[in-house]
Amino acid sequence: MLIISLVLLQLIIFVALIIMFRKILNKNVVLATRHLEELNTEYSKKDMEVSKRLNEARQKYEEMVAKAQNEAEEEKSKILKEAEAEREKIIKDARSQGEAIIQQADKSRQLLISEIEERIDNEAIHKACELVQLTLPEKFKKAVHLQWTDELVEESLSQAEQLQIPEDINEVKVTSAFPLSELQRKNLQKKVKQFLKRDVELKEESDPRLVAGIVLAVGSLVLDGSLKNKIEERAKSIGNEKSGR
Repeated sequence: MLIISLVLLQLIIFVALIIMFRKILNKNVVLATRHLEELNTEYSKKDMEVSKRLNEARQKYEEMVAKAQNEAEEEKSKILKEAEAEREKIIKDARSQGEAIIQQADKSRQLLISEIEERIDNEAIHKACELVQLTLPEKFKKAVHLQWTDELVEESLSQAEQLQIPEDINEVKVTSAFPLSELQRKNLQKKVKQFLKRDVELKEESDPRLVAGIVLAVGSLVLDGSLKNKIEERAKSIGNEKSGR
């Protein structure tokens, strides 16, 4: 009877956790969607503005061409040969100016589109990291954190040994998703000492936004083994593949 009660209790706790995570996820998805809609609205406004400028440029181009044609017709009535040559010259100049204006307007439009798309991508990645950080169970994040911390200490520092680090570096900044344990701290201190071949001070800082893993900053060298960084790199890689870059 006790075993059945424990099983039922675990099932109830499990269902409650699922409901709670689902509410949190739905809430954050709604907020993220709303923010993306606002960005999309802003993009639409700017796109309309650029389209308006493009239409004005085309209208100006048409007016210039019409004016050139009228002037050419007037000259034609005076001296046919000279008027014809002048007409072609004026039309050509007007067309070139109109095309230059249109090209400039189109470049401005493309630049605005690129800037807005980049902002949307960055916001989407940021929201994705927030959702992952809020959704993943704490035990799972800690397990991943421990594994990736050990991998960064063992592999990344070993691979970076060939790099030249300035002699005046006497401090290593450690940003961790979870506070370092005493064992991790000692192991990291040992590896850093082997890497730099001298004693340095560890400046520790916790940042839950990393989700899991750590970031080491040794002067200008940054070794990022966080889940947040992996999500950002993967998102950028997918974006580059889609755009053909």
